[in-house]
Amino acid sequence: MPVTLKDIAERAGVTSATVSMVINNKPNISEATRRKVLKIAKELNYYPNVIARGLATRKSNSIGVIVPNLASSFVVRILQGIKSTNRDVDYTVTLFDTVGQKENESQLFQRLARERRIDGAILIGTTVSEDEMKIFRDESVPCIVVARKCDILDSVYVNNEGGAVDATDYLIAKGHTAIACVICRKQNLPAEDRLNGYKKALEKHNIAFNPALVVEVDDDTIEAGHAAFEKLWAAQVTAVFVPAGDMAAIGIVQEAKKRGIPVPGKLAVVGFDDIPAAEVVEPMLTTVRQPKLEMGDYAINMIVDKLEGRESELKHKELPTKFIVRESA
Repeated sequence: MPVTLKDIAERAGVTSATVSMVINNKPNISEATRRKVLKIAKELNYYPNVIARGLATRKSNSIGVIVPNLASSFVVRILQGIKSTNRDVDYTVTLFDTVGQKENESQLFQRLARERRIDGAILIGTTVSEDEMKIFRDESVPCIVVARKCDILDSVYVNNEGGAVDATDYLIAKGHTAIACVICRKQNLPAEDRLNGYKKALEKHNIAFNPALVVEVDDDTIEAGHAAFEKLWAAQVTAVFVPAGDMAAIGIVQEAKKRGIPVPGKLAVVGFDDIPAAEVVEPMLTTVRQPKLEMGDYAINMIVDKLEGRESELKHKELPTKFIVRESA
């Protein structure tokens, strides 16, 4: 039979009401009593009835994590950061995959926020506008946006401009001046921040910015990299920085090899993200690493702080990137 509050109370020599107050983290309980009750609860393998608690508190004790593509290794690493930290958090995590469809995301936001099916939300790589995300603010549902700065909601993101400066600086230090930049504006990627970093590095080294060397792709895919290669090679560049992402960078490497163009001998390639595939492609990809596990860790802790009243102000957390040198540049 499942352990009850009464079982814990009898073992601890207190009332069931006292046990309930301890389990629900209520005030006016001595620290000695709190420690004693929690110790006994752990010994008896007590697990609170989340459904019953939700009925009593009008809370679901659930955090919704909404992603555009569960197959993305970038998303998976952030989820791993959330899962690792969530072991010590008294909330269940419910995952929603919108398959990259803006309409799906917008409708899901409306439903989750208005029906109060979750106590809080974490949005990873969301594809919609801030105007569509404000439903969470309007309905007073705490929400953390991951991998993108958001002015109206709490957010965790990286220094995209700084990462782009590091990548471009590195290529210039290697003697390259004809450096292309491959960007992707789909899914609200921070394309402008990364493009600005590329421009800043060029300016710092007195290299004129040439808009003809900026190539835009539809998505961060190998196929997009294949398609971009033709324009890059026609522009006679010796290096390419791919803030669109590592998959597009890998596509460029593959197409170069297919045509007998050595990487990095004739074309240096630098990606952005540092996904697992970056270490298995040949040559291994030089790239800008985003701290994905840390972003997941910060996101789950930020949302719990909001839910439990420890944080009320709008908060943004910027994490640094790290430049990873491998073989492609």
